[in-house]
Amino acid sequence: MNSKFKIKKELEKLLVETEHFFCISHFNGELDWINNINKSKYLVYNKSKNKLNKTINSIRIKNVGYNIYSYLKFIIENYDNLPDTVVFCKDNIFKRHIKISTFITLLKRNTFTCLEENHNVRDFPISVNLSDNSFNEINSSWYKYQYSRKYFHDYNNFYKFIFKSINIPLFIRYAPGANYIVPKNNILLRSKIFYKNLLKFVSHSQYSCESHFIERSLYLIWNSNIESSEKMNKIISNNELEIMKKNCTKIKNKESRILEKTSQKITFLLGNIYEKLLSKSLKI
Repeated sequence: MNSKFKIKKELEKLLVETEHFFCISHFNGELDWINNINKSKYLVYNKSKNKLNKTINSIRIKNVGYNIYSYLKFIIENYDNLPDTVVFCKDNIFKRHIKISTFITLLKRNTFTCLEENHNVRDFPISVNLSDNSFNEINSSWYKYQYSRKYFHDYNNFYKFIFKSINIPLFIRYAPGANYIVPKNNILLRSKIFYKNLLKFVSHSQYSCESHFIERSLYLIWNSNIESSEKMNKIISNNELEIMKKNCTKIKNKESRILEKTSQKITFLLGNIYEKLLSKSLKI
């Protein structure tokens, strides 16, 4: 029996036996791997143009807000009756984010878990190499010009709005792709209204930048002692959203893209040089 076949069989067996509930966001990835999950133990949020087979437990939703929109929909609609543990993941989790063998190991846990590879090779700009090889990205909002921003001009603006915190993080701990195992009590750290407000922020575009801000905040939302802001525990009205939109546009119009990109490149260059020098010194 070759190793690939053995791993496949091990995954199939685990998915049959697992007590986790799976919230799966589907766009254009594969869904064959869910066939072994009990139909009552998963829900696929279908954002694709295709109609899924009736044998698949699925709901068609708008194609906005990446996989974050799917997660928020699930939390809001099931807030008062959440499963004990939820696996939030994308349909392409294996091809893009994690090996099946790693997924098998992590899926045996019932605690809050980032579904990510345990290695120090990163595709993103500058990350701190901590003892657990977790992903810790420099907080520079380097990606903000690539996506549609409607309510928040950068990550810091978003962070200060949703959390009651005076400290802006230098680095952000999160699982790229936003794949997690999350116990019910971790989800309940935030109010239902908190999640409803987040849903409003991401719903304006398939590629909303606010989705990237939330992706980088889920670890803190679900696994930190940072309190929610008072604003986030009240329903944000359409009038308030309109004011936020105007403020965001005003700041975006004043941004110096060339200057900011240059500053980021210098930061990344210096950071990489420092990381290499530090790495060499630790090996001496």
